[in-house]
Amino acid sequence: MGVELIVIALAVMILGLIYYSVNKENEVNMKLRAIAHAVEELHREMYKLDKRVTQEVEIITSLQESLPEAERITSTKVDQDMSEISIPIMDALEHIEGTFTAYKEKTENRLRYLEERIRNLSLPTSISGMDDEKVISRYNQGMEVDLIAKELRLSKPEVEFVLKINQLR
Repeated sequence: MGVELIVIALAVMILGLIYYSVNKENEVNMKLRAIAHAVEELHREMYKLDKRVTQEVEIITSLQESLPEAERITSTKVDQDMSEISIPIMDALEHIEGTFTAYKEKTENRLRYLEERIRNLSLPTSISGMDDEKVISRYNQGMEVDLIAKELRLSKPEVEFVLKINQLR
């Protein structure tokens, strides 16, 4: 009875393997059919695309043959349009430049006038001619404005004013 059980177990196992092999073969065949169908569809699409590309290449070739004349006409027209547009712009820029130059000169004249008026103003009462000389000599010696102001007991703006009036700063 032990041998019979082994034979039956082997038979069941062989039948299981056969069943498994048949199922796997069917799955593989189904996948192969699906792949074959997809490849066939790809071939159809490639044929359609090849035909379409050929037509478009013919169109492009015909357009390229007519391109030099159209390009020359377009280039001439663009040059004319640019000339017509740029002349008024250049005139306007020259006018603006002239306006700015006049404004700059006017501003510089005003600045010179104000500087002259400031020089003609009297100095604050706390600064005398002797203090001016001390400020200038210390500044020429390389002292900082803060140190000069502290040493001479003047405010920093007063020291800067003296240096500005004497065109040292």
